Amino acid sequence: MKKIFIDSEVWSLSISGAFQRSNVYKKNILDKDKKEFKLGLREFICNTILPVYKLGKVSDKNHIANIENLQQYTTNYGYLLTAGQFNFGVSQKLLNLYLKYLWCLDIIPEPPHFPVDRIIQEKLKYKPLIAWTKIKTSEEYMAIVNFARTKIEPKDKFHNSLGTIELNLFSRRNF
Repeated sequence: MKKIFIDSEVWSLSISGAFQRSNVYKKNILDKDKKEFKLGLREFICNTILPVYKLGKVSDKNHIANIENLQQYTTNYGYLLTAGQFNFGVSQKLLNLYLKYLWCLDIIPEPPHFPVDRIIQEKLKYKPLIAWTKIKTSEEYMAIVNFARTKIEPKDKFHNSLGTIELNLFSRRNF
């Protein structure tokens, strides 16, 4: 029961983080349809994408392909979604946030990237800032990731990987 509870909470936090500010749904979409969509997303990520992350290191190329596969999957629910599918930014945020939580719970090894959003760009001093909800391509996204890589310092335990840099810079606004 504890595992089911934690899985549900992690998924809920991931959905909330990825859907905030992103205007995902068309107007007047029924709650039952939203629930079906989120259930399908979860099954797709857990059954199709997640297994490779449990095995270990995932390359940039494979991670980008997984984000694009998630984006493509959402076209199955295009009738619910504002743009007919997620854009790259929403797709990366959902997958990266979910992977980050699983990593922090020691369920998977460290994922290749972190959730890209405005806050992390500001803390990294990345310019020009790109609204994560507007990221359309892997090139825009990878420019931010590659900029963050310039901040890696192998001998510093708080800055020796993308994940540790993001965790060190991350802070909730409410605390």
